[in-house]
Amino acid sequence: MKVNYNLDQNFMKTLTVLYVEDEDETRKQLTDFISRSVGTLITAVNGVEGLAAFKRHAPDIVITDILMPQMDGLSMAAEILQIAPSLPVIVVTAFEQTDYLVRAINIGIDKYVTKPFNSYLLFERLLECARRLRAEQQLKLQHQREIQEEWSKHNATIASLAGDMAHDYKNLIQTILGYASLVNNKLAPDGEGSQYHEKISKCCAEAEVLGQMLRILGNDYEYLSSSGPVMPCIRTAIDQVLGGTPIVFSCDYPEDLPDTRFSEQLMQLVFSGLATNAVEAMPDGGELLLTAGVVEITEDDVVPLAPGVYLHITMVDSGVGISPEVLPKIFDPNFSTKQRSGKVGVGLSLALCRTAIMKSGGIISAESNPGNGSRFKVWLPTGV
Repeated sequence: MKVNYNLDQNFMKTLTVLYVEDEDETRKQLTDFISRSVGTLITAVNGVEGLAAFKRHAPDIVITDILMPQMDGLSMAAEILQIAPSLPVIVVTAFEQTDYLVRAINIGIDKYVTKPFNSYLLFERLLECARRLRAEQQLKLQHQREIQEEWSKHNATIASLAGDMAHDYKNLIQTILGYASLVNNKLAPDGEGSQYHEKISKCCAEAEVLGQMLRILGNDYEYLSSSGPVMPCIRTAIDQVLGGTPIVFSCDYPEDLPDTRFSEQLMQLVFSGLATNAVEAMPDGGELLLTAGVVEITEDDVVPLAPGVYLHITMVDSGVGISPEVLPKIFDPNFSTKQRSGKVGVGLSLALCRTAIMKSGGIISAESNPGNGSRFKVWLPTGV
């Protein structure tokens, strides 16, 4: 395979790296060096902090010293690799610590650098990791494109059916409400029949919510869009869902994010849906982190989007996660792991999220490790 160092270096600048080192001076020197080559650098002073930082930020690469207080680097790496078996981990060791190298190999670590540091060697190790990750991303992109093509083939049929159903559905609901109103006019105001009328009206209102879902899936939903900052709308939608729950919600994004053209209705639908999923994944409480930043997509990037500048929004929860068997199906219409109940729209939530994001010119994806939460990523085009 031909090596393209420019692409590898550019890709490395999009990655998040976790660096764990207990020696202050060493950490400071390496932080300055590493931060010039990667997208985001997160540091920790021991294995306990490093493991917590990994669970919170899900970095792409981990660099760790071995001998540290509280938890050594190899014990931390072993726990990390239990969560993410294919994650690249670079260990830092002295020449005489051969027993630690054997232990590192047994854990599954195949890259190391020795003290005193050779900056060029560390850069090469990082570049090797980036090259491997880029190759994996390209394979994922190819798979995503195949799924996208397959999804597009039957999406037109689904949209047509949903649109026709939504139209007939709306007419039926209006007819039911009309006749119910006529009947109610002939009933005693405080009689038992009036109570039945109220129940009919309530059921029709819930049915209208389902009809709205069908119209969105069927490309028959009219919505207004405007240009401006989208994050306040997103935060409001999430706050409304999380209110009264034991979930700790935090945000991490710059205030000067560029404007985008979006529909407030669609964004509320998407992020209230994602927040609802997070609540269901954390019934006893947990953490939900919302981050956002700006990314520039080029023709060489492994994201199925047209080149341009996008908002990259991520929601990470600490819930039960999604199994590998279920993960590829979660955006399919009418797929759900929940028991059928009286709640309308069960099985449509994430399908609607995907449709709404695509209507906004972006894409949505999901990642998860069972038992270690889920991560939903959204790309939205910037500009007006």
